[in-house]
Formats: sequence, C-alpha cells, structure tokens
Amino acid sequence: MAKGIDLVKDKDRLAKIEKNIMAGLKDFQQATVNRIAELYMGGQRRVLVCDEVGLGKTLIARGTVAKIAKLHLNKRIRLFKVVYLCSNATIADQNIQKLRITNEVMTEDISSSRLSMQHLKIFSQENDLLRQKYDPESLDRYIQLIPLTPDTSFRVTNGAGTVDERALMFAILKRLDLFRNCTKELEDVMKDWANSSWKKWCRDYYENKVKASDRDSNKEYIKYMISKIDDQINNSNDDT
Repeated sequence: MAKGIDLVKDKDRLAKIEKNIMAGLKDFQQATVNRIAELYMGGQRRVLVCDEVGLGKTLIARGTVAKIAKLHLNKRIRLFKVVYLCSNATIADQNIQKLRITNEVMTEDISSSRLSMQHLKIFSQENDLLRQKYDPESLDRYIQLIPLTPDTSFRVTNGAGTVDERALMFAILKRLDLFRNCTKELEDVMKDWANSSWKKWCRDYYENKVKASDRDSNKEYIKYMISKIDDQINNSNDDT
C-alpha cells in the first residue's frame, strides 16, 4: 500500500460520517439507501429511485454516497468519483452541496465540467495518487463530485466552445502528425476570437498542464490521447 495512507483511520472517519448522515434520514430513506448498497454489493450497477417531489431523493443520494464511499474504501479503491447529472446549472449548484458528505469533499465547478476536459483531470488525479500525495486527514482526494448539465457539459451548438476547451484541444492536437506542418493554422482556428485571453494565459497554461500530466504519468498521457484520436480518425476514414 502507498506510503502515507492510513486505511484504518479513514475507515473510522467515513464510518462516523455515514452514521451521522443515516441518522438524519427517515426510516424509508434509510431503507432505500441500504437496499441500493445491498444491490451494489451484489453486482448491480444500475438502480432507479422513483418517488414524489419532496420525499428526499437527494437526501437518499447523499446517504448512498456516504455508504458506497465507505464500501469502496474497504476494497482499497483510492479514488471515488460521483458524477451528478442535472437538468440545469441552478439546480445542480443547489443539490451538489447536499451531496457533499463533508466540507472536505472536492466539488468541480459547473462551468468547468465539460466532458471534453475530463481526460486531463482524470490523469492529474491519478498522478496525484501515484505521487503519494494522498492526505489521510483529508477526503478531498478520495471523494470527488462531478456535476454535469446539458448546457455546460453536453450541449453542442454552432459556437466554438470555451477558450479553455480549445486551448486544451490545441495542446493535444498539435502533437499529432496530421497537424505538425500546420500548427499556426490550427492555433488560428482554436483561438477563435479570444485573442487576448489566448495569448495572455490560456494557451500556455494548458500547454504546461499537458506537459506536467505527461511527465507525471511517465509519458503515458500524451501517448494515450494521441492513440485514441488516431483511432477515431482511422475509424472515420474506414466508414467513408
């Protein structure tokens, strides 16, 4: 086991958190959480909870997060991600706080949870664990809440996305053989109309983030991303 991880202490802390959260639930809510955990332990990975408005489905989700987090830790899984799908950003901002079983739990900002940027975050988080940065006194590296909404994460429009998205894409795409001889043209497309922010910080910021993630993953990050993009390009060519 990685140095610095106090599994016994973390189990005890999560057990206390779960106990306090479950104690605040009504009997039928507790029963629902326990049933979900029972199904999960039995190998079930999809559970649909249906109930009337106001009967505490979000509180049930909170209890489920606490219980499953403890079960994951018992299995020595060192990263527990909770993806929260919501119809709009306003409701997501309200409910995501209810899912934080402790103030230490890291919550991604709604505006930065674009699916196109999750690969960098996943590699960075895994690198943190490999570098043994896990802090046994904090759960923010173990439990992570990721809110996704149609507008901020899934919506496809005629626009060019966010400048952060495009800067990260540029940092990856310019490393493909396909774009090696047209890097300037690729950059012109990716910066779109964000000339100021692109030059002042965004382009270099994500270039450095990509380099750091690649370095910390022993050169696996860029290789992985390029291989996936090449596969998609080749599959598209085969379809035509």
